Amino acid sequence: MLKVQVLTTCSFCQGKAYLPLGEALSATGEPYTRYAPCPSCEGSGNCPQWVSLEAFAALLVQHQCPHLHTSHTGRIHFSAGDVWDDIAEVCDDCGAKLDN
Repeated sequence: MLKVQVLTTCSFCQGKAYLPLGEALSATGEPYTRYAPCPSCEGSGNCPQWVSLEAFAALLVQHQCPHLHTSHTGRIHFSAGDVWDDIAEVCDDCGAKLDN
């Protein structure tokens, strides 16, 4: 099976690249948050992943799709006083999950 390497969003930092390290004081005495590069992706926000040629072809179709027809999946959840949702926008033409 032939595979190609693609870059995907780092699962450790969710693509943020830098993670909070802790609080520190500036030269003027004001507190600020220190950040350090993600240890998994080394501050790039991306990680390599090997995918099959079939999966790569599907990714190309999703990338070239104009995403004109979309719908939303998921719902709002209420649990022990917490409110959260898993609503996602999905392209009806290619099936890609679209980020908002």
